[in-house]
Amino acid sequence: MRLTACLIARDEENALPRCLASLGGIVDEICLLDTGSRDRTVEIARGHGAVVGFRAWDQDFSAARNACLELATGDWILQIDADEEIDPATVAGLRQDLESGPPCRLVDVVLLDGTDRPGLVRLPRLFSRDGRIRYRRPVHESVLESLDDARLPPPAPCRLRLIHHGYRPEIVENRAKRERNLSILRASRDSGRADAYDLYKLATTLPAWEGGAERSRALASAWQAGGMQPESLRAEWPWWDRLAQAYAMDLVRRGEFSRARDVAASASSGGRQSPLALTALAELHLRAGFSGPAQDIAQRAIGQLGEGATLVALGGKEESELEWIAARAAKASRIEDRFLLHLERAVSLGSLEGRCMRAGWKISQEINEGWKELDILLRSDARSPCVLVAASEAARSQGDRSTSDLLLEQAAAIPSDSGRLAATRLWMRSWLAGREPSYDLPPFDIEAAAIHGFLAMLHDLPWKPDPFLHVGMLRSTLADILEALLGAGREDVVRRFAAGAASRDADLPGVSGLVEGI
Repeated sequence: MRLTACLIARDEENALPRCLASLGGIVDEICLLDTGSRDRTVEIARGHGAVVGFRAWDQDFSAARNACLELATGDWILQIDADEEIDPATVAGLRQDLESGPPCRLVDVVLLDGTDRPGLVRLPRLFSRDGRIRYRRPVHESVLESLDDARLPPPAPCRLRLIHHGYRPEIVENRAKRERNLSILRASRDSGRADAYDLYKLATTLPAWEGGAERSRALASAWQAGGMQPESLRAEWPWWDRLAQAYAMDLVRRGEFSRARDVAASASSGGRQSPLALTALAELHLRAGFSGPAQDIAQRAIGQLGEGATLVALGGKEESELEWIAARAAKASRIEDRFLLHLERAVSLGSLEGRCMRAGWKISQEINEGWKELDILLRSDARSPCVLVAASEAARSQGDRSTSDLLLEQAAAIPSDSGRLAATRLWMRSWLAGREPSYDLPPFDIEAAAIHGFLAMLHDLPWKPDPFLHVGMLRSTLADILEALLGAGREDVVRRFAAGAASRDADLPGVSGLVEGI
């Protein structure tokens, strides 16, 4: 059973030696297709005994991949990129995997991105040399569609693992990978050739916070296009659950909780929701004011992580996010032992947000170690918005309001969830100080939704909170805002609110009696 490693490359003299060295003694043949190198790529490949072919680059990765397949003579193909290497610890069962199972296998690919929580994806990288198995799409190419067209069995996981170095910040920046891929994906979309996967990759290639309306439209279009396909086909897509999570969270961040819940709840296979869909459900429940259900859902998802997944590779990054959600939910429910348990687990899994919360909690408990932890965070991640927010709260606890506000302003300028939290706190502080700024953020959580309601009552504007929001928590958050304003001597604002809320119980039951309750 002969194995051929196939790769395409251009100007990869720096990364290629590591890749080729990792193949030594594992594969029987190396085939490299060069697409126009001007450095030592071809010389290095031939020095490692590779069969080298040439093809002019025409903005089509599939065409290049398929041309490389024509060079191969092995029984099986391993697709590997020049900026990847085989994890030697996972090679032992490779030959056994090739001798059994379907003609295509899913390989775990660790995406090193410069953080201590690398991503992990499962991709169809190992398959039989079969003329029916060919790549599709000009970018983010895959053989999955050809398997379906040929009525071959769906891919199954194997034990092999690859380490991908191409997402390290310095590499992405130098090679402008994102801009190149966006150009190809946008051209595919604009020509009408993009399918659900192309649109999903367009959305997730766009920066999560700077992608804006284009990213939201691509996510919605990908979800709609995929939803038109049979459920049996979607069940074979390794990326479908990640699309569900990304789309649901995009809707949450725009304040569309009901639609987000429907998306996350419908992303199931065989009647069972995936850990990724459950992660989105837990987060949106927490933001909507349902801390108890959020913790229960997060716990269920954490339990599923240990059971493995058929198509999606999940690991410490996903578990860290779930522990972070569970910690926040327990804190909101005032269950301190659970809060500390989940918080420590999140920190142990590398959660920066968890480290910030732990430092803040220790400072609030007058534990000196909290200040040391905050100092370490500021030394290593001073540009992170969650670190800036934690430092702002610490400064405020010491009565240093000017420093606290300055740190919040810095955090608010960085597009992120923590940046939005900082902007919300700055808005409240401005109102308490006698100023009345507008609020330009969507109702992305229960506090932001309450602010929208507060301003609607003041200015007699139409307002309908999302039906999924917890009515009691929304009302309670509004009451907290009013109490803070009273404490700051802003009785005039509270009276204006009371006048505007007098006949608005249809918008929020009980809102007309909030001032009386206070």
